[in-house]
Amino acid sequence: MNNRALLIYAPEDIEKNKWFADRLVELASDHGIRMKMMTSRELKDRLTSAQAVPGNGLLSAAVINFLDCISFVINRSRDEELSLFFEKHGIPSYNNSETVRLGNDKLLEHGFFRKLGLPVMETACGDALEEEIPFGPPFIVKHRRGHGGSQVFKAGSYAEALELMGPSKDKWIIQKMCDEPGCDLRLYMLGGRVIAGVLRRSEEDFRSNFSLGGKAELISPDPGICGQAEKIAESLGADYIGIDLIRHGGSFVFNEIEDAVGARMLYEVTDLDVAGMFMKHIYEKTFQN
Repeated sequence: MNNRALLIYAPEDIEKNKWFADRLVELASDHGIRMKMMTSRELKDRLTSAQAVPGNGLLSAAVINFLDCISFVINRSRDEELSLFFEKHGIPSYNNSETVRLGNDKLLEHGFFRKLGLPVMETACGDALEEEIPFGPPFIVKHRRGHGGSQVFKAGSYAEALELMGPSKDKWIIQKMCDEPGCDLRLYMLGGRVIAGVLRRSEEDFRSNFSLGGKAELISPDPGICGQAEKIAESLGADYIGIDLIRHGGSFVFNEIEDAVGARMLYEVTDLDVAGMFMKHIYEKTFQN
C-alpha cells in the first residue's frame, strides 16, 4: 500500500488548529503513514505549476508521480475543489467533496435539510426582495460560507440586513430568529454515528459558539434527534462532522453542518481522544474495507 497521506488546512487556520493537526500527523505515523501537512494555497500552487489545476483532466508526469504516493487526504480546508480533484483520481478524501460542498454553504444546507424533511428555521437568500421574505424581523444575517460564528449578525430591519450584506447579497442568507437565542446543540458525528452531544449557551450573545465565549455542557441527546442527524451523515457519506441545532418553539431545529468541525470543545468536556478515533476510522475505511 501507499504509505503517504496529505493533511490540508486553509492558511488562516493553521495556527489555531496546530495541536489537532500535529496530533493527526503523529497518529498517522503510529499507523505507518507518513502524513504531510500543506495549506490549500500551497497545494493549489503546486498543482497549478504542474499543469493540474483541479477540474482539469490533464496531468503532468510530476503530478501523476505525486498522486501515486498518496493513499488518502484529510481535507480540513473547506475547499471542495480539492476533495473533488483527489476523488477523481481514485484517492479518498475525508470529508468527501459533497460533504465539503454542502457543509460550507448555508443556503445549500438549508435546502438539504428541507429535502430530508427535517425541521428548520425559515430562510431566504440574501438577494430576495423584502416582499418575498415570508417572515419579519428581527433577522439573522449569515454569510453563506462563514464558520465559527464569524459573519453572523442580528438585524432589526430589512434595511439593516441590506446594509450588513453589502453589494454581494447572493452570498448571504437571511433567517428568522429563533425564540431561544444563545442556545444550541452541537452533535459530533464520526463514521455516521453521534459520538457526543454538547449543549452550548451564551448569556451575552445570540451566538453560542464556544470560540466566542459560550459555555459548554456534555449531554445525552434525544435518540430521535440522533436518528435524524445520522440520516444526514448517511445521505452525505460524511466521516467526521458537526451538526448544530437551535431551540425554537420548545424543540430543536436543524441549523448548520460543520464540515471541518473543531475538537477543542470535545477535549474540554469529554475524555474522548477525537483525533485518535478519527484516524482509526480513516485507516480502517481506507485500508480494511
